[in-house]
Amino acid sequence: MYTINTQLVYFKYGFDFKKLIVNLKWCKLDKFTTLNLQGLSFNRAELEQFKEFIDQNVINFPGPCFVEETNREGFDLIITNNLSQSAFPYYFILSKNPKLNLSNSIYQAEMIVLMDENYEHTTDYTLDFDVIGKIEIYKEVKTKL
Repeated sequence: MYTINTQLVYFKYGFDFKKLIVNLKWCKLDKFTTLNLQGLSFNRAELEQFKEFIDQNVINFPGPCFVEETNREGFDLIITNNLSQSAFPYYFILSKNPKLNLSNSIYQAEMIVLMDENYEHTTDYTLDFDVIGKIEIYKEVKTKL
C-alpha cells in the first residue's frame, strides 16, 4: 500500500482562485460525506494510474513525486468536514465529477479543478477513483506587474 507526495499548481476550489503552490500527500478517497472523510492507501495498480496521470499533467504537478509505502490500508482523515479554522482548506479532492464550493465559506476539504497556466481552461481528471491530498505546505505565488 502506498501514498504519494507531489507539488500542485494551477487549480481552483471555488469562484476565486489564488496562485498557490502546495505540497500534498495523496491517497485514494474512499468515502466523502459532510460527516466524514475516509481515505485508503493506493494499491500498486492505482498508484501507477495516478502516477501516469501526474506525468500527463506536469504543468499541474511540477517537480518530483515521492512514493511512500504504508503499512495500513485505510484511515479516517478527519471526523467532520467543518468550516476550516484557517483561511485555507486542509485537504483537496480531485474527482471526475467535481462539485466546487460556490459559497464564501472555506471547508476543511474542498474539491478542486485543475486549470491551465492562464486559469482559463480546465484539465479533466480522468481516473475512475477520486483522490484526496492532505496539504502539508503551501505558498502564495506573487505575480509581477
